[in-house]
Amino acid sequence: MGQTARPTLLTRLTAACATIEKTLKLRYLGIGFVWAWIYCSFETSALFPERQGISINADPSWMASAATVVVVLLASGLAWRSRDLSCMRAVRWAAPILVAAGTVLSAVAALMESFEVLQYISGILSGIGSGWLCILWADALSHLEIEQIEVVVPAASLVTLLCTLVFPYIQGIPGVLAVASLPLASGALLFLSYRGVKKGTTPSAVGATSPHSQRPRQHALTTIMRASIMLCATYFAIGCMGALRTSTDLLQTLWGFDVATFIGSSFGIAMALFFILYTIHIDFTSLFRWLTPLLILALALCPWQEVLPNFVSTTIFAIADTSMQIIVYLYIISLAKQGGVSVALGIGITQGFIQLGVLMGNVTGVTVSDLVANGTLNVFVLVLSLICLVSFTSLLIPQRSTKPAGILEAPMPEETETSHIGLLCRELSINHGLSTRETEILEYLARGRSQPYIREELILSKNTVATHVKHIYQKLNVHSRQELLDLFEQ
Repeated sequence: MGQTARPTLLTRLTAACATIEKTLKLRYLGIGFVWAWIYCSFETSALFPERQGISINADPSWMASAATVVVVLLASGLAWRSRDLSCMRAVRWAAPILVAAGTVLSAVAALMESFEVLQYISGILSGIGSGWLCILWADALSHLEIEQIEVVVPAASLVTLLCTLVFPYIQGIPGVLAVASLPLASGALLFLSYRGVKKGTTPSAVGATSPHSQRPRQHALTTIMRASIMLCATYFAIGCMGALRTSTDLLQTLWGFDVATFIGSSFGIAMALFFILYTIHIDFTSLFRWLTPLLILALALCPWQEVLPNFVSTTIFAIADTSMQIIVYLYIISLAKQGGVSVALGIGITQGFIQLGVLMGNVTGVTVSDLVANGTLNVFVLVLSLICLVSFTSLLIPQRSTKPAGILEAPMPEETETSHIGLLCRELSINHGLSTRETEILEYLARGRSQPYIREELILSKNTVATHVKHIYQKLNVHSRQELLDLFEQ
């Protein structure tokens, strides 16, 4: 008798990857490789051998890259605000190649110190490519459902976290090639992500010609600009204090990697997930409500150079950086899907101001480091100034209205048109023991409303709505939205 072949380890791994791919779509994690490149390239000794401070040194290559990416993000976001980015195949090809070429040239320029022009060229190339990749990835992700985006973006941060454990510590030419492969991997996944996307379906273009959409768009753009100023000030403070510190610490020496950044980034991802699940609105108001006190605490600890204060402040900065990047992408993409703003313009503005804060913060930190060292500037005065800056700019974050502007889904039909659905919902509620809130949500589901729409209408968190939907399915003995709708058709 023939025996059934036992599955090999490769078969099991293939099946597991297929299952994960079905639910998560691994190709959409490519934005994580862009974030990994941003960290790993400036942490790799072969690229920046004279790096100073725990942040980024202001050498010609980095200066050119940082300045270029600010211009590219703002200019491209403005120029592409009405364009269908899924048609821009040439840009999708050029972006990762430019970043990889700039990375390799940066290493070559580090070896040939007399060729300073090469350092500027390498920085310009990587700045252009990385700016384009940030905008293109936001557009690619905007074609997904909101629920899927809320899983993909935090998962992409995990890719970044894993890369930071390996790539910065590969020495010499292999290290340069490894870091240069990150944007190429991101570019390949970007092409896969755009497969199947129909031309002319950019979410931010929906409703652009409607006269009723202009006022919500103006309100959304004002909110983004005010939040971007806060983001710029936050990254200015982080970059300024980071440039004043030594490039390594005791824990990094003992463990062989940046312990504080790793732990902080891990907590940042966890806090972003908690934020997504339990916060009613994913916006800047909710983000900075809990983030501002943490930033003030981290800044207050910076004057002390002992191991514990150093560790705590660096960890908090990493928490803030990771969670802000995740929430910024989620908020802008969600707003674009609602028709509030173009995804290219939203990401261009927010990321442009973030990079502007990084640039100004690091340059300022390098400039004032000599003043602090010779006693001309007291470090406590500097820290107090940064705390005031962060505190005052946090006042720019607008208080949210009871309902976000720009929701694109059609309004609820009149009661006369849906009285039959309402009666059926009440009948099912009595027969199956649904609560008042579950009955209310059931009526929205029966009319074809999505969970994000229900969250905004009833002002509930994602986790609360998901729990109610789960209980509704259990009580009605259905397993999918289609089975639920079939109950009403019957």
